[in-house]
Amino acid sequence: MLITLLSLFAGSTGILVIYYTIFGKLAFTDNSLRQGKPAPVSVIIRSKNNAAILRQTLPAILAQDHPDFEVILINDASSDHTMEVMEYFSERHDHVKIVNVINNEAFWGKKKYALTLGIKAARHPIFVFTEDNYIPLSGMWLQEMSQHFCGEKSMVLGYSKVKRKKNVFANALIRFDNWFHAIKYLSFAKSGMPYTGSGKNLAYHKNAFYQVNGFISHMNMKNGEDELFINEVATAKNTAICVARAARTESVTTPSFRQWVIQKREGFYLFRNFKIRHRILLNTYYMAQFLFWLLPIPLVFLGMNPVTLLTLILIKWGIQYAVMARLAKRFDEKGLMWLLPIYEFVLISVQFYIFITGFRKSTRWK
Repeated sequence: MLITLLSLFAGSTGILVIYYTIFGKLAFTDNSLRQGKPAPVSVIIRSKNNAAILRQTLPAILAQDHPDFEVILINDASSDHTMEVMEYFSERHDHVKIVNVINNEAFWGKKKYALTLGIKAARHPIFVFTEDNYIPLSGMWLQEMSQHFCGEKSMVLGYSKVKRKKNVFANALIRFDNWFHAIKYLSFAKSGMPYTGSGKNLAYHKNAFYQVNGFISHMNMKNGEDELFINEVATAKNTAICVARAARTESVTTPSFRQWVIQKREGFYLFRNFKIRHRILLNTYYMAQFLFWLLPIPLVFLGMNPVTLLTLILIKWGIQYAVMARLAKRFDEKGLMWLLPIYEFVLISVQFYIFITGFRKSTRWK
């Protein structure tokens, strides 16, 4: 029994070291890839019953320093003043176009249906997406994202932050989860294995959209217009990453802990629809994490040499901290490093809870 558990623990440690090596490519190598000029873009933002937030976020979008862009505002059958807010900005900015979606029986409440109508109304071939409660952190966001469409690149994955609340553990945990999720998909994309991204900061060419008939393969699901679409379309040749500080977006609101758990559960449901090689890739990492945290206690009770056990633990944490500290600096998330082991343990616990209770489809979508 001792040998079996030790083998599992050593194996899980080795697997985690391999994954941190992959993350290290994002941490320690140059991530720039730009062409000479920023390409014309259509910014696509869908909003539903979020008038107050939209009024707060749109000025930062419209103030972008880009020579040729339009903003497609999609009013997804809102019952509040969202349409009035959009009309207010449209009257004052010539490059704002409104798409007013009216529910119909076939596509009642479908977010992907609304986005598809917005995409079809876009004038430019490159679409840049964010959500109505996110703002770019600089006026160069669109320039940075659009300059990555060079050669065969038709998809650009960006980074979006969650707004910080000081001295709130739940907020720090949510920010850590968001940051580490981005580290994974950006690192694997950089290594030629793109598997997902985030619609909070995402760009792709219209050809990538139409080559798979848009969202048709997962139109029956209420979300996944970003994660499932990228999983279906992204390849090593057509995908670039953009992690420059000027290319980031950040939320102006923060989810509660309960909302975050619901989002995690819905994310788990989407994950079950990823390509099998990507599910294996991520499940291997999660299982290695789980075993690394689970096995030390039984190993100690079974008489494991504490020096050997401590050596394996220190190897893992030493490499992890070296990589994560560099990534924290690169992504301006240095404040999340202090409680890294606690965040990791809580996330593993939440993921395990979702795994054993989450095999059902949720309908709680906005």
